[in-house]
Parts: sequence; C-alpha cells; structure tokens
Amino acid sequence: MNFIQAIQYCIENNLVFVAYQLPNSDAVRLVVQKNPDPVQVDINSKLFEKEGFLVSPFIENEKNHSYLIQPDLNYISNDYVNFDDLLSIEKIPHSDAEFSNGSISKKEFVFQVDEIRNAIKNGLFEKAVISRIKVVDRNYRSKLTDIFQLLSSSYTNAFIYLFNIEGQLWMGATPEPLICSHKNELGTVSLAGTREYNAENLNLHNWSSKELVEQEMVTRFIEKTLSKLDIDYLQKDGPYTKKAGNLVHLRTDFTLDFHKVNGQLGSLVKAIHPTSAVCGLPKKEAMGFIIEHENHNRSYYSGFLGPINIDERILLFVNLRCMQVLCDRLVLHIGAGITSDSNPEDEWAETEIKADTLLSIIHKV
Repeated sequence: MNFIQAIQYCIENNLVFVAYQLPNSDAVRLVVQKNPDPVQVDINSKLFEKEGFLVSPFIENEKNHSYLIQPDLNYISNDYVNFDDLLSIEKIPHSDAEFSNGSISKKEFVFQVDEIRNAIKNGLFEKAVISRIKVVDRNYRSKLTDIFQLLSSSYTNAFIYLFNIEGQLWMGATPEPLICSHKNELGTVSLAGTREYNAENLNLHNWSSKELVEQEMVTRFIEKTLSKLDIDYLQKDGPYTKKAGNLVHLRTDFTLDFHKVNGQLGSLVKAIHPTSAVCGLPKKEAMGFIIEHENHNRSYYSGFLGPINIDERILLFVNLRCMQVLCDRLVLHIGAGITSDSNPEDEWAETEIKADTLLSIIHKV
C-alpha cells in the first residue's frame, strides 16, 4: 500500500482522519484517529495545549460542532511508511451527512445582494458576506485522492486538506491563514477582494476603490480586535496582491509576539473568527442577516481548521474554496463580500470565479 492508497483506504472505510499539505510544501501528512467516536472540543486557550487536527464550523450549534482529530497514527509522505497499524483499525459504517439543497439562481443571488445594499444604506451594517452553494451531481468518492493530488500540484501556496469525521467529509484548497505560529511569532492576515490571476491584477493600482475599501474593513477589524485584547502587533505589511492559484487577492499581514498572545490564544481565535472577510461588519449584525437570509447551512465552510502542536506549530486556516463530499454529489461553497458599492453582476461573477478553483480540478477527473 502506498501513501495515496492509504488515504483512499481511510475514505472507503469511513475512518476518522485528515490528509493535508501545508502551503509551499511537497509533503502530505495523514493523521488518523483510532477511536471512531469524535472528540468534541471547546475553543479556549487550554485547547491549544493539546495535539491534533482542529475542525471548527462557521457557527457552533446543535448541528455543527468543533472536533479535534486525535493523532493516534501520524504519517508523512516523504518518509518510509508501514501501514500495518492503519489496516488494524476497525471499519466504521457509512452514514451520509444530512443535506438540504439550498442552491439559488443568479436572479435570487442578485436579489440578496440588493437586500444587503439596502440594509447598508439604512445603517444596519457596513458589509455582509453572502454565500451560496453549487451542487455537482455525481459520486466522486473513488476520485477524491485524484482531486487531492491535483489540488496539491495546482495550488502550491494554498492549504490543501481532506478530512472525515462524524459523517462530515470535506475537501478544500484555502488561501487564507487565520492564525499561524512560527518560532516565537504568530501571524494573522486580512484578506479580501478576488480577481482572476493575470499581470494587470497583480498591480495594486488597478484595483477598484470598492475592493480596496472592502480589504481595509477587514484590516480595521483585526486591528480593533487586537486592541480590545491589548495585543500589540510587531509588524504590519500591506495591502498587497497575493496570487492564490488562478486567483489574486488583496492581503495585509500582521506579525504578533507569540509569548504575549499565548495565554489568551483561545480568546484571540474566538474574537477574530469569523473575520469580516467571511461574515461582515459589525460582526453581530452581519451574522444576523446571514442566518436569516442564506438558504443553506454553511457548516464548515468559512469556519477554520488546521493542525495544532503537530510539529510544535499551530497552523489554522479559514475554510474557503471548499466542498462537502456526499455519496452522490459534491457541494461547493462560495461567497462574496457585499458593500454599498457592490455591483450584483460583478459579485455573481466573483463567486463563479471562486467556484472554478475546485471545478477546474473536478472536471479533470
């Protein structure tokens, strides 16, 4: 059994596992939990003293929980691997996650954008991120490792993952870090604005005022959050353009002192998530609008996930450019940040471009 066959074995036997590849790395890690019972966790500072792979939803509720996949078995693709321990794990019966098709038409999406713009004009909030789903009807389970490999080779600066826990099988290639540690530093980013990748869009001066303002909103949100927690950042870089596969985003980087944050890391994560890049501003009011108007359950889309204390690092990413895998379909999740200057047609086009991150790969298999 080779490494890819081991991942396929986990899928076919419904094991609790995650396979992931870090940005700008050629190594894939496979983490498998022996016990089939999910380990539900709370987001607090004590959690970040544990080891495992964290999966957290957009909103915690009775349907969507945070889990920590235990690293009982831990394999790296670049190493010699013996999978005897993996083969001894008891298989888990398949149970597909509940799915209610809440996909909307372009006309309905445009109507939602207009509703948000009217709410902004009436002073209810400054920005809201509306999302939609795109359903691909076909059983792709036997092709998931092919998709994973293609994502890894196509989007080398993204966080590529495939996880399965409690009937939730998800895959993605996200460009957005939430909180990442490196030696004595922590990093977080504000990321907003999406265009197709080309030379023109790499030039910051070619972006519209709407896009620049949207990105600045996310930056201000992070600055205010850090200030409320009395956390000073060591450095701020941006905004600048950042290539992510076939897309380009506007991004600003923040560098923090790990030792000054460590005792309140849980508070920082809870305060930042969900960022205004996936929710809106002010957070409470935008969240209320999203819950009331979106036709689908975001579940783990625009939540966050990543390894904690594996290789002595904390690497959390916002779950974007992702899809839920069901027995007979793929459910792609895509969104757009709406401000007073948003053009509904342009916002629809942006969601189509984002969906192509995954669709362009899916169509190859």
